[in-house]
Amino acid sequence: MVLLLRRDEADGLLDLERAIELTRAAVEEEVAGSTLHMSPFGGSGWARRIMRVTGAGLYGFGRLGIRASSLTLLFDIDDGRPLAIMDLPISDVRLSASAGLAARYLARPDAPRVGLIGSGTIALPMLQGICAVRSIEGVGVYSKTPDHRAAFAARASAALGIPVRAKDTADAVIDGADIVAVGTNARAPVMAYDQLRPGTHVTSFGLVGELDASVYLQADQLVAASREQEIENAQPTKTPGRTTGGVLHDLLSAGSLTSESITDLGAIAHGDVPARNGPSDINVFRDSRGGVGEAAFASWIYDRAKERDLGMEFDFR
Repeated sequence: MVLLLRRDEADGLLDLERAIELTRAAVEEEVAGSTLHMSPFGGSGWARRIMRVTGAGLYGFGRLGIRASSLTLLFDIDDGRPLAIMDLPISDVRLSASAGLAARYLARPDAPRVGLIGSGTIALPMLQGICAVRSIEGVGVYSKTPDHRAAFAARASAALGIPVRAKDTADAVIDGADIVAVGTNARAPVMAYDQLRPGTHVTSFGLVGELDASVYLQADQLVAASREQEIENAQPTKTPGRTTGGVLHDLLSAGSLTSESITDLGAIAHGDVPARNGPSDINVFRDSRGGVGEAAFASWIYDRAKERDLGMEFDFR
């Protein structure tokens, strides 16, 4: 039997705390070699924004999920049986959970201030994830359009219950920040290494080119949600209109960076690799935007829906 689950039935089955723990389990599976994933397709990194499609399987969970926009298909990974068709509003919680998990392991425990570059749709989820794991006292935000950043500051202040203030320059946001969160569609770098002070945690959720090459080269540690996925995302493609990895691909091709220079977040979460060598380390996290975490969320929601007798079951035959 296949479960058909509406969005209103799925609401409330997954909170941020649980999403962070599911993301941790998923990235640990990634480094254990018990996952498979398809390359993300679509989204905002194209000449024209199109529907984003992701897919991944987790053998530890026993599930494989494919997500297009908010529609998620869930399968039993061992025998291929379809388990569910669900309308899941999980994009924002995925972003929040990824940012939160990275900050849990990579930001200093006493990191009270965030500098945010970008005020688009991913900005608030990033902040919500960081605030879930650190006692944040204030945020400075910069984006190119003054009206946009001012409106975002007001909205985020109300949502988070802390002061979020719009700034006129990126330097004003970065200066004094313990965590710098970057989420833009910028093709050219919006931040360089020499703007960062010792001990900063950088979390990057936008296009890979939003960070200058110096950040990748000089940071004490470069971490990705999935090293494999991050390198794959950077590869050139012949698909018209697709924005590729640019700076990261160039650095890897030139040998300035090696694949071993990128640490899987799961290796840190599992305790195989230390998060930082000391309080002055500058580390960088890249959200690889694969579907592994989303498959874990879908699996959790499916199980909770079955427990609560939510949705409607049907048979394709």
